[in-house]
Amino acid sequence: MKRVVVGVAALALSAGARDAAAQCKGRPTDAGGVQGYVYAPAEVRSFATERARVHWATSGTHAPDLATTRGDAVPDTVAHAGEVAEDALKRWAEQGFRAPPSDASCASNGGDAKIDVYLVRFAGADGATVSESCTGASCSSFVMVDSTFTGRGYPSAKEGFTTVVTHELFHAVQNAYDTGVDRFWAEGTAQWAMKSLHPELVDFEKQLPAFFAEPTRSLDTAPSGVTAGFLYGSGVWPLFLELARGDGFVRDVLEAEAAGAKAIPAIEAVLAARGSSLAETYPLFAAWNAATKDRAGTGGYPAAAIYPAVRTASFGDGVGGITAGLGYQVYAGTLDGPSKVSLETDPTRNGGMLVPLEGGKARIDKAAKLPAVGEGDVLVVVAGVTAKKTDAPYRLRVGPDDGTTTSSTSSTSSSSSSGGTAEDSGCGVAGAPRGEIGAGLVTALAMLVARRRRRAA
Repeated sequence: MKRVVVGVAALALSAGARDAAAQCKGRPTDAGGVQGYVYAPAEVRSFATERARVHWATSGTHAPDLATTRGDAVPDTVAHAGEVAEDALKRWAEQGFRAPPSDASCASNGGDAKIDVYLVRFAGADGATVSESCTGASCSSFVMVDSTFTGRGYPSAKEGFTTVVTHELFHAVQNAYDTGVDRFWAEGTAQWAMKSLHPELVDFEKQLPAFFAEPTRSLDTAPSGVTAGFLYGSGVWPLFLELARGDGFVRDVLEAEAAGAKAIPAIEAVLAARGSSLAETYPLFAAWNAATKDRAGTGGYPAAAIYPAVRTASFGDGVGGITAGLGYQVYAGTLDGPSKVSLETDPTRNGGMLVPLEGGKARIDKAAKLPAVGEGDVLVVVAGVTAKKTDAPYRLRVGPDDGTTTSSTSSTSSSSSSGGTAEDSGCGVAGAPRGEIGAGLVTALAMLVARRRRRAA
């Protein structure tokens, strides 16, 4: 593939692009910069691939390591950033994701319609994605990435560039559908996308402890803070959906979001199109999360043994609690003889699963929806199945097997051979919130997603 190094130029605006251009923002190459980052007075260079262009300052605060082994004198880290960007955009296109829209309507656009990556010395975060020229909810974007990754906690600058360039560019892909993607889904899917392209990276797993430490926190209620680990750790949710509910799940959810849905209704619509539901799926997700670390056994995440453990509580007949939104609680205990475990609750708010333990190892392949019969050591999970945040009380009941419930065996669980791993990307994404949608639109979106999947097949 041909690559060239050129100076920064600007494209002239056509009359038809003026409205979109009104949304354009400055770039680090402009005199005023953007978000306080400006290259001037340094000379600026750029390196282009087929789909991306990387910009850097040749001196000053924002300059990268200028060492090169290349005949064209492009710094090695700059060329690596460009090659990572090209590879990611190419592979996502092959997977059916929309390409980031052109920024040609902006006067400052890096010199062409390619997506631009600017290397800057960040004060805090490792990267940021900025949306600008929009048609409806779909917007073009440019990306800023730390120029050296010195002191950022990555094993090497190369790993830092690979991790953050990929993560940030997936935000640009998201912006092709909707700039108002919910934060947990925006950061979670960016982590998933990074890990799925680069299984060797460790940033995915590095963020998981913050998510696994708070199982009762609703998935869509993240702690405050730009670099909150819970947000990045939520990448395990899209990983689970791709493994348990089929390839292309994230892409289909983004298509539903482009049609006007927020993340949770969009996920519900895609689940419905695939013959499932949030009520079936979220308790299974909680069960997979309980079957990690020392409890990793048969089924669940392929890399479950290196994921953190979720804390457990003891259970028995009458033990109860509450959920609020998409949180969950994990219980561990021993059933003396075949016993029936059931859940007293509002079924529109909570669901549960029983997971047998054999030699201390979870058998996700034998997990069963409550009520279920188990014997010996078991895990029991109770999970919220709606984003509704009011308290939803529940109580577990344990009694003798009365013959009305089948023993634990799961027809809802599945696993794949895909892996997973991570580190702190610390990025910022701008976007506007979308409105709530009703059950009727969820059904309509499910039908739309199903039709698109059939056409794709």
